[in-house]
Amino acid sequence: MKRFGSLLIVAALIAVMAGCTSVGGGDYGGSYGESYTLTITSTAGGSVTTPGEGTFTCAEGQVVNLLAEPEEGYQFADWTGNVGTIANANAALTTITTNNSYSIRANFLEDPSSPLGMNYTEAEVEELIIVLVNDERQQYDLTTLSEDALLTSLAREHSISMVENNFFGHERYPGERPLSYNMSPGTMRGENLAKIPTKQVIPGPYLSLQEVCEWAVSG
Repeated sequence: MKRFGSLLIVAALIAVMAGCTSVGGGDYGGSYGESYTLTITSTAGGSVTTPGEGTFTCAEGQVVNLLAEPEEGYQFADWTGNVGTIANANAALTTITTNNSYSIRANFLEDPSSPLGMNYTEAEVEELIIVLVNDERQQYDLTTLSEDALLTSLAREHSISMVENNFFGHERYPGERPLSYNMSPGTMRGENLAKIPTKQVIPGPYLSLQEVCEWAVSG
């Protein structure tokens, strides 16, 4: 239903576009008043789907609907260029009035919250971290560690809890298993946490499997 509704909205926007055609077409926006050109482009990361991209011929005073749609992993930023008659230069869905010949561009930025580029699994991270930790231990003539099924289960349990309850720390969410895990007093235990940095912290592509594991171990 949502997709159907979106198609109706886009169809309605296109219907309002009557009177503004791409250069080379026969319709120049009506027989009254001046006609102007509207050139629309976009940066990488998305495109202008309404009315499209290229150069259009529009009637004087024509109100043209604009819709810029980002690709996965990107977000719309703003419109630049001749934006004086754009209703809202910061909105992906807006309008422009063609009182002259204009050239505008839709700008897109990488979405820092998008998981685009993470193509490894939790199990692969766990396995490589154990390898890297043991590499460090061998440099100090310490015995190697092996995976423990119970600790792995508990670690995954806490990781999921932090994501679902939006927190990051050693404390347990109310009602969940305590840090002591019912161990007897005096038993040694420890816990290290690592949160993969987003693009807001480290610009550019997300860390690879090797990089994220090295980052966690070095921390």
